Amino acid sequence: MSDEFYQTVADKFIFNVKKGLLYTENDVWVKVEDKRVRIGVADFFQRRGGDIVYVELPKVGNKVERLEGIAWFETIKAVFPVVSPFDGVITEVNALLNDKPEMINEDPYGEGWMVLVSPSKLKEDLEKLLTAERYFELMKSKIKDELKKSKKEV
Repeated sequence: MSDEFYQTVADKFIFNVKKGLLYTENDVWVKVEDKRVRIGVADFFQRRGGDIVYVELPKVGNKVERLEGIAWFETIKAVFPVVSPFDGVITEVNALLNDKPEMINEDPYGEGWMVLVSPSKLKEDLEKLLTAERYFELMKSKIKDELKKSKKEV
C-alpha cells in the first residue's frame, strides 16, 4: 500500500483516496493552493461512473455556488454532475480534458483535475469538508452499499 493513498479492495477493484486532500460527501476532492482551490473527482466517483467519454467544463469567470453543478462528465452509462464545494469564481479549467476526458479515469488526483476556483468564503466552506481519512471511511461504506445493491439485483 502506498504512503500517498488510503486504499481498499472491493470486487476486484482497488479504490484510492489521496492523503493530504479534502473531500466532499459528493466524492469531490479539493486542494487548497494559496487563495484558490483545485477541484477534481475522487477515484471512487470516476470508477463508479465507468469510462469517461466527454467532459463539460465551465467558462473561466463563471460564478459558482456551493452544492451546485460546476462541471459534468459523461460515460457510456450516464451523465454525472460534479458538485462545487465552494461559492466563488472559476479562474481556470483543465483544457486537457476537452481532448482527453479519459485523464479523469487515468489520473483523477493529478492530470485529471477539473477546475480552479477562487472561493468567496474559503475558511467557512473548508470547515464543511472531510479529511482524507474521514472520506475514506465514508467511501468504504458507499462501496459496501453498492455491493449489497448489486447482489440484490442479481
